[in-house]
Amino acid sequence: MNILKVNNKDGSIAIYFEELNYWEEYDLILSLLQKENQCKVISNQGAVYAKSSVLRIGNIEFTLKHDDMLGNYLYTTNPADVTALERLANNVINSIKVKLEELNQ
Repeated sequence: MNILKVNNKDGSIAIYFEELNYWEEYDLILSLLQKENQCKVISNQGAVYAKSSVLRIGNIEFTLKHDDMLGNYLYTTNPADVTALERLANNVINSIKVKLEELNQ
């Protein structure tokens, strides 16, 4: 499991959760962002093949998105927030790895 940062042509940035692509994993990522990283949900939206949550941590507002074609990712239009979002994404990945290791012992 890793993250992948993509700079989009429109200036937005997406940080993808590699190997955490499924609809069901969205809820796990959202839960970890809230419970272990103190992110607050501002709003939620859902559609047939996509869902998203706008979150805030401190003065940073960003979106967790799921798209059936793209998977799960953090999204921002503010380049200044990317370092903090990469740290959040890595925290989620590391938390999942620890939980999986505990299950395998």
